Amino acid sequence: MTDTHSSNIFEKGRRRSSCCKFCPKESAPFNPFDEYNEAVPPPLSTPPLNSVYLEDMQPFSQIYILNLFMAPDMKRYLKEMPLSDDIYQLPVHLQKLILEARMELIMSNENGAYTRLEKVRNYIRSVSGPEDAAAMIEQVNQLVRDDDELSNVLGQ
Repeated sequence: MTDTHSSNIFEKGRRRSSCCKFCPKESAPFNPFDEYNEAVPPPLSTPPLNSVYLEDMQPFSQIYILNLFMAPDMKRYLKEMPLSDDIYQLPVHLQKLILEARMELIMSNENGAYTRLEKVRNYIRSVSGPEDAAAMIEQVNQLVRDDDELSNVLGQ
């Protein structure tokens, strides 16, 4: 009797559960990548590089400057909020303006850079409206791309 029972449990070197001798045996070992390969179709083609890197198609990455310009109290925002990495994606002159304004507010009583930054903020808000984030994003992008317009806004 034990031979019959053991022959049901161990068939062809593979152990079967003693409680379900009627279950079919696995024919192949489980491969988790088989289902994934069947479910995911192959990629169609690689997009051309110029379509991937166009600025218009990239998501807005200047969240810090957008929050800065939309803040009700820009001085407090500059003093208290830590700088984020997206500030370093801005053009150098705009980075420098923000960093100088921040240092002026923290370290000294001068407000030259802060006044210039406030001019930029007022320009952005006058063109886009103070509460319209989408229009403000568009204006910030335009200002980032056009150095001459930024110079005109700052009166330099």
